[in-house]
Parts: sequence; structure tokens; C-alpha cells
Amino acid sequence: MPETHETPSTDAAAWDARYRSAAEAGGREWAAEPHGELRRVAGALAPGRALDLACGDGRNAAWLARRGWSVTAVDFSAEALELARSHAPEGIDWVQADVTGWQPDGDYDLITITYLQLPAPAMRSVLARASTWLAPGGTLIVISHDIENLAAGAPGPKNPAVLHTPELLREAVEGLHIITAERFRRDTVTDPEHPGDHATEAIDTLLIAIC
Repeated sequence: MPETHETPSTDAAAWDARYRSAAEAGGREWAAEPHGELRRVAGALAPGRALDLACGDGRNAAWLARRGWSVTAVDFSAEALELARSHAPEGIDWVQADVTGWQPDGDYDLITITYLQLPAPAMRSVLARASTWLAPGGTLIVISHDIENLAAGAPGPKNPAVLHTPELLREAVEGLHIITAERFRRDTVTDPEHPGDHATEAIDTLLIAIC
């Protein structure tokens, strides 16, 4: 459930329209492959039970499932989930729900949250709740557009209220062991968010934490 400056992340109907338009055009809203840092971190883990929060059209969930993970993927857009099912392997548990209030029925070895661009109070709440859903030794990976992305003129949301910092993510998961909480530059051609991203650098925030 990422956000751009055109589509507020809390507007399910608007996101449905975006995903429907992408499906009707025969494409997808986001890139086919997951974020490079997610691939790097999750690729080194032994498959287990994974949760992809705000899964969008399923690029993370599909990638994890193909690598042997048992995946639950949650998003509030019915159109996103329909698009996700069309290109993902069978066996993923697709759940239509708002991640700000959804509650799982168990814990997970891996939780991923990619480009969930919520205002700080809501983001803190989601992360604090997600941190309690990790199994012992489980890993949380959070990737967000960073506030410095605005000054860089890179693609992504233009509303500073929904851009994040390493400090925000770190403080929201008190009690977990922080492996990484930092911002980094992403090449949007080799590691795109959208299909056909232009040659530029984006500034992301990355949090990796372990229960």
C-alpha cells in the first residue's frame, strides 16, 4: 500500500482504481522484482513463515513464496490482491484488510513492510504492533521513502508528512535488536519501484531488526 503524491495511502477506493487501471492496461503498478535490499536480506534467511504487510500487487510475496516461504500477504485494496494473484504462485494466503488494524493469528519468522508511507503516528503504531508478531529469532525488514528524498528530487511521495527517517523506524520497534537503521541511495534503473523508472537516485530508509 505505498503512496505517491497523487494517491493518499489511506484511500482504498483510489488505490483500487489505480490497480484496476494497471490490470486493464495489461501491466502492473509496481516493479516485478522486490526491492534489492529485501532480496539481499531475506535471501540469506532459511525459509519459514512470512508476513508481507501492505503487499500491493504482490511482488515481495511472490518472490518469497518462490523461495519456499509460507506467505501471508495483506493489503486493503481488493484490486491489488486480484492483480497479485494473477502473477504469483499458488499457496499464498491473500488477506484483504487495513494493516493499521489487522491482527494475525500467529507469529512469523519474517515480516516485510515496503513503502508503507503513513504519517509518523500511524507508522509507529503499525511497526510497534508488527514487532510483537515476530517469532523468537524472527526478522523485520522495513523499507520506506526517506524525508531526504524530497530535496533529492527523486520519485516518490511529495508529502513530507508521510516520509520517514531511520530514527522514526528505530524508535518504533523498541525491544527488538536493531541490525541496521540507515538511509541509502537506490538506483531506480537497476532497482526500480515502478516499471520503467527513469535513471535517477532515490533515497530510502532501511530498518532490519531481529526479535
